[in-house]
Amino acid sequence: MSWWSRLLLAARFVRREIVSGELSILALALLVAVTALTSVSFFSDRVARALTTQATQLLAADLVLNSNQPAPAAIRQEAQRRGLQLADNISFPSMVFAQGQATLATYKAVSNSYPLRGEVTVRRMGGQLQTGKLHPAAGMVWADARLLRKLGVKLGERINVGNIALQLDGEILREPDGAMDLYNFVPRLMFNSADLAATGLIQEGSRARWRLMLAGDDRQISDLRQWLAARLPAGSRLENVEEARPEIRTALERARRFLGLTAMLTVALSAAAVALAVRRYLARHWQPVAVLRCMGLTSSEVLGLFVCLFLLLGLLSGVLGTLAGFAVQLGLMQLSSRFVGEVLPNPGWQSWLLGPAASLLLLAGLALPPLLAIRQVSPLAVLRNDVPLLRSSLVAPLLAVLVLLLLAAWQMDDLLLAAWLLGGMLAFFAGVGLLAWGMLSLLRRLPAGRQVGWRYGVANLARRPWLAIVQIVALAVGIMALLTLTVVRDDLIAAWQKSVPVDAPNKFVINIQQGQRAALQQQFVTAGLPAPALSPMIRGRLLAINDKPVRPSALQDEQARRLAEREFNLSWRDELPEGNRILSGQWWQAKARPQFSVEQGLARTLGIRLGDTLAFDIGGTTYRAMVTSLRSVAWDSFRVNFFVLAPPSLLQQQPASWISSFRLDTAQEDFANRLVAAFPNISIIDVSAILDEVRAMVDKLTRAIEAMFVLALAAGVLVLWAALAATRDERLFDIALMRALGASDRQVRAVILAELAWLGAFTGLLAALGAMGVGGIAASKLFNLPWSVNAGLLPLGMGCGMLVVMLAGWPLVGRVTRTSPLAVLRSV
Repeated sequence: MSWWSRLLLAARFVRREIVSGELSILALALLVAVTALTSVSFFSDRVARALTTQATQLLAADLVLNSNQPAPAAIRQEAQRRGLQLADNISFPSMVFAQGQATLATYKAVSNSYPLRGEVTVRRMGGQLQTGKLHPAAGMVWADARLLRKLGVKLGERINVGNIALQLDGEILREPDGAMDLYNFVPRLMFNSADLAATGLIQEGSRARWRLMLAGDDRQISDLRQWLAARLPAGSRLENVEEARPEIRTALERARRFLGLTAMLTVALSAAAVALAVRRYLARHWQPVAVLRCMGLTSSEVLGLFVCLFLLLGLLSGVLGTLAGFAVQLGLMQLSSRFVGEVLPNPGWQSWLLGPAASLLLLAGLALPPLLAIRQVSPLAVLRNDVPLLRSSLVAPLLAVLVLLLLAAWQMDDLLLAAWLLGGMLAFFAGVGLLAWGMLSLLRRLPAGRQVGWRYGVANLARRPWLAIVQIVALAVGIMALLTLTVVRDDLIAAWQKSVPVDAPNKFVINIQQGQRAALQQQFVTAGLPAPALSPMIRGRLLAINDKPVRPSALQDEQARRLAEREFNLSWRDELPEGNRILSGQWWQAKARPQFSVEQGLARTLGIRLGDTLAFDIGGTTYRAMVTSLRSVAWDSFRVNFFVLAPPSLLQQQPASWISSFRLDTAQEDFANRLVAAFPNISIIDVSAILDEVRAMVDKLTRAIEAMFVLALAAGVLVLWAALAATRDERLFDIALMRALGASDRQVRAVILAELAWLGAFTGLLAALGAMGVGGIAASKLFNLPWSVNAGLLPLGMGCGMLVVMLAGWPLVGRVTRTSPLAVLRSV
């Protein structure tokens, strides 16, 4: 047969299959699978980009070069050549004078292009508020409410800034990068950088930080960051919002993992639905294949017809599913616009390729084995129903699911965490299959009951064990997804929200001296506030790891180099701090020998392992001790936390200042002023701005994730329908025989409902156990959240399984009672 003849035959075959409606279930399953996958991909990509954009507003830029000297002209020229926007921000502490009053303030000189991201809100003379990309004009100065209150000045008056006097033109209510400054507890003053030279405040040895702020698209920022990595001047570092504040970094990491978990579950459900639909379609086409063989077509020619059919179906479903997925996420964007913003960035090009690629991968993995088995169908199969399957028929589907799960892992940007979920899912599939086999073996040995529905319903499950096992596994996956995406999802989100509680501390007090501890705590008690816990703090520089000197210049990782250059805040205590969790090793007992406990992120960055010996220079004295535990730290709890802890026996002889955190409501803000007046040496750090930004981000993420879970929930329902549809023909044949032997409609309905009830209760129980496991793994390994077992999942899973399976199978009951036994038997 010529190629042209084969092409015409394939076109007629594809047209006939599409018109006949035999591909409807498979096409619908594939279309919904791709729609669910791409809509989650589109929406999560756009939400992640929007949240990253929102987060960059906290930095007022996309990337900042933070240095103790002005950025070299070569770096500025290279950034301009690449088309990036530039702004300057020079900050330093100095005294400010007005009306005979003086106070320490943080000066901030900004260029005319500040801010590049986010908006500034100021109150002008007359009380009107202005919000936008605002900055002080030359000759003008803005101050925050704390500075105005301390100096007793009003808008319109003049303030001495170094050698010049500037007019107070506005009160700063909000500045995008104000929350990112650790020392925003000091009153703030902003003026135009054009006036900086005239102030005479920047001299040799001034403690100023020059920040070259950069903004552009993702590619431009990434390319410039790579270019700068090998050209950073001494004393400089690159920072984005995730590196600048660990609290923001934690929120964004959890957001990405939540979104990735949604995509991962959707992928698994989509693959299950397509697998069942492919099985049903090909199971109904063995005899048509034998007919084609009888007509003279070779096995390769028959295989080519089906390959063309599935290739066209895969591409068409992939393209249509991608377009449908984009339309669905547009609807979700409208529903959640008030939570994630009115306008979201456009998705990346990878999301557009995901749909067609996923569709072809699904079909290649799940349809290839039975298609290869078609080559073994002989013309004599016209007279038989059995067709031998290849021994490797399970390899390709597992590879397809693995590839798709790796795609989801790529979305999560963490292969190790995706491997945990992949392993859990595969273990769940294997466990459910073994339990289903054991249950079916037990059912065959149970004595028959008196009720017709009970007896025949159970017999139907045990009659075809492998088919029942496939159905139980598929239904358990679907119901597990329903439970995971409803009950377990709520538990996870609630645990996440509790990690930033409403009553989280919003003030830090530092520089407390040893002799002031009792008096300071009494100040809180007198004011009717709970006395805060105080923690000692000393500063030390890491000298060596296992007697190997730490040289920052030799470290390749930028963050590791930055950490090695700085001094660490160390502390000592007998008990494990609240919100800390031991990941490896063990916490020390009272009066323990010298040792260290290190935060896991720091250990990972600097390559510190359990059992390593660390050497710190503290006040000119070297302290050496072994690392006996690694901890996770809840940085977003806003409690006092430390990278390195030691038992009191090692460090308590060192002179130390003390630090604490506490919460003050707006009406109690005057207490902070009274506290500073009573203890002039202490400093109070106000982290309200950071706390508000993190809590707002968590709330928006929660709403966006809830919207995306609706799509994954739809994929779970699809699995239930596909599982029941896959066994519809077998059920019709069994019921036809029963009716031919005299069974009434009532007895037929009782048999079907009993089988569905058994199926639903058992799969619901297995699904509840699986949802518990998924929730536990996700909480501990993905999100570092506390997790408690929800015992109500077991009865809820059984009830949900019975209800959902019986409702999904009810259309089958109606069709069976409406179809005559003769029609069914003639179709066999």
